[in-house]
Amino acid sequence: MSIRLDNIHFTYFEDRKDLLPGFCAEFSRSEITILTGASGCGKSTLLYLAAGIYPHGAGFLKEGTIRVEGQDPGALTPPKRCTLVGMMFQNPELQFCMDTVENELIFCLENICMDPAEMDRVIDEALAFCDISHLKERTLLSLSGGERQKVMLACLVALRPKWLLLDEPFANIDDASARMIAAKLKKLNRQYGMGILAVDHRLDNWLETADTIRVMEDGVLRPEVMTPGTLDPAVLESLGVIVPGQSYGAEILPAKEGKTVLTLEHLSVHHKDEPILTDVSASFKAGRIYAIVGPSGCGKSTLFGALSGLFRYKGKALLEGKELRKLGKADFGKIGFVTQNPQDQFVADTVRDEIMVGLKDKETAMEVSEQILRSIKLWRYRDISPYMLSQGQQRRLGVAALMAYDCHMLVCDEPTYAQDRRNTKAIMDGLCLQARDRQVALLFSTHDRQLALDYADEIWELREGSLYVFHQSGD
Repeated sequence: MSIRLDNIHFTYFEDRKDLLPGFCAEFSRSEITILTGASGCGKSTLLYLAAGIYPHGAGFLKEGTIRVEGQDPGALTPPKRCTLVGMMFQNPELQFCMDTVENELIFCLENICMDPAEMDRVIDEALAFCDISHLKERTLLSLSGGERQKVMLACLVALRPKWLLLDEPFANIDDASARMIAAKLKKLNRQYGMGILAVDHRLDNWLETADTIRVMEDGVLRPEVMTPGTLDPAVLESLGVIVPGQSYGAEILPAKEGKTVLTLEHLSVHHKDEPILTDVSASFKAGRIYAIVGPSGCGKSTLFGALSGLFRYKGKALLEGKELRKLGKADFGKIGFVTQNPQDQFVADTVRDEIMVGLKDKETAMEVSEQILRSIKLWRYRDISPYMLSQGQQRRLGVAALMAYDCHMLVCDEPTYAQDRRNTKAIMDGLCLQARDRQVALLFSTHDRQLALDYADEIWELREGSLYVFHQSGD
């Protein structure tokens, strides 16, 4: 009972070197295995192959065999495949097809031809298992990123495949929710015999759950077989893994406080009749760095959506004294946004053009764009569409494109989502350098409390619809 990959040679571009150059591994269904390693080493690709999505969906399998419980997942029909192996993507939005949570679950069960008389019971049990029964009638668009991940997990629980493959399952979820889900996954493994293979850059939330931790490097599996009790922090850090409890070693200049850029006064947002934000008041000054933390679904993305014009709000939101709702063309670009889903912000046909859009000096744009793309390790992808990049690569591009604009304020929703330690540090060092050097107010949300403590001058916690100061430098 295992997933077995033998001599896998896989590449996304037929004329380039293999991303997986002869990969071999076997993962036991009786264990919860966590696969970690630096961004771009092939972890997510491995999951897509095991799920039977690749090479039909993308890339070229030049050589090798993939067997899940002795079967080739790519040769199965979709209904048979989803009872063998289920996968949660980094971005659950890419998997949803319907409008509401309930309808999405119904759609999943219809695909395996479940008896309609059984569906209500299975749906209610899956939602209860994931502690999201209260979301049953909600539209998927109204949910936070973390809530959507829980819905996707509920879909997989309802399907009850023999294997669950999880790609950064906790990227948009607070630590408490992540530990809760990890415990649920352990129950699925121990009581129902469901195999768990998860990719994650952060190991914090797996310490009480994982049986085995393996590290990938340059498309191959390293020989170390670790457990939560035998983690080697030095090895993990050298390979770009985020080590539990270890500082990022932020490299930023001291704060040089400037004028107030954004002021929020009694801002509130409702979804239909449900209050999401009730009374948000805060001010953000040039040259300072602010983090917003809080549990999944508390309203962080809703707050950023209100600032960007996506959601209507009551109260005041003043950018340099002007109401956001009344900004004109002359104010375009004064406030920049990195969204939770970077695909929502792309406007150009190629990776390089995405950077060049924000560069004002067109005479130096070619040179500067090359410098930026090399610094975020995307130069080799400069001529392809941003939509062909991985989720982690898209995140780095979205952040870098925003930094190319001459903003007075940067608003970043989970800027280090699905990044390894090196890229997390590079992104945050770059953002904070821009904030200090150009006297920009930087506001970012995160579920990584260590990241907030290392980089933010002020940490605000969003709870019960309002913002509260959680930490200030020097406290």
